[in-house]
Amino acid sequence: MSVELADIRGLSRPELEEALTRLGEKPSHAAAVFLAVHRLRGCDLASLPGVPERVRAALSRAFSLAPLPAPERRQVSRDGTKKLLLRFPGDAPAECVVLPAKDRLAACLSSQSGCACGCTFCATGALGLKRSLTSPEIIAQFEACLAEAAGRLNSLVFMGMGEPFLNWENVRRAILTLSDSRGRHFPQAKMTVSTVGVVPVIEELTASDLRVRLAVSVVAADEEQRARMVPMERTYPLRRVLEAVRAYCRAKEALVMFEYILFRGVNDRPSDSALLAGLVKDIPCRVNLIPYNPPGGPGGEFPRVKQFQRELIAAGVRTYLRQERGADIAAACGQLASRPPAQPQGPGRE
Repeated sequence: MSVELADIRGLSRPELEEALTRLGEKPSHAAAVFLAVHRLRGCDLASLPGVPERVRAALSRAFSLAPLPAPERRQVSRDGTKKLLLRFPGDAPAECVVLPAKDRLAACLSSQSGCACGCTFCATGALGLKRSLTSPEIIAQFEACLAEAAGRLNSLVFMGMGEPFLNWENVRRAILTLSDSRGRHFPQAKMTVSTVGVVPVIEELTASDLRVRLAVSVVAADEEQRARMVPMERTYPLRRVLEAVRAYCRAKEALVMFEYILFRGVNDRPSDSALLAGLVKDIPCRVNLIPYNPPGGPGGEFPRVKQFQRELIAAGVRTYLRQERGADIAAACGQLASRPPAQPQGPGRE
């Protein structure tokens, strides 16, 4: 029975150096191999450009290098947003998005096929978890978005399908590979990882050398209400999440971005803005307000949205209203599902 070889795209450069040493080759070849695989988009170990034939032969016996998957489906929004569906082994679909903003382009990547968090308002959560994606599969999404953007990506956000901190090892590996000077050399400072608040991984990120930005999805400032909408609240209460965020800001000397989804008549009252302001006022942060986008179609602003923003600003909280893009192709926040989703329960219902 043949043994499936590991994908060489999953190795960091130090791991590649170790692998070359085990194969009896000089570890110094790792830089050329890494460059050929990640920046020159090599898809055949036997013909990697700039790598000696002997090294290519040794690697071919120990690793695989499959061609990057082509998007199975491509959709373009009226506002220029582009959504790509990639399908990975084991029938694991994942969507990624290229988001235009003024003269800049951002890529939004998925960390999992589906999601286990079960947030009641999220189309991805309605799917359940298919599986976590490997670092090469995350990198494949980046490459698909980069090609769609004609090589002009300015920022990268892990805000697609899945909870990145429940697949942190693979997300971390993808970050290290993409930011490697012999890889895509994409600055970590232009990468943002979003979480609903997996406290142990926030603490791990705080203690690490990574320079990525942290975003935390608050959803609701009242813990009881948040627990009805975000089941992870029962495992990691918002008060514990905010304690971990304060430690992160101190250690990294960085801002955190709080994401607050506004639901009409549910969490948009003056008492909600006052509670939110009280929770975050001592944290170096900005709050991004996101009007709810239902899975079945566009949402967008409603009368209370801008007033809620004004209330936060008056309370001294740096606040922005996110311009949602791609809602007409179900590419906006909370809409990624890779197929027509089961209808979520909606906010405030169990």
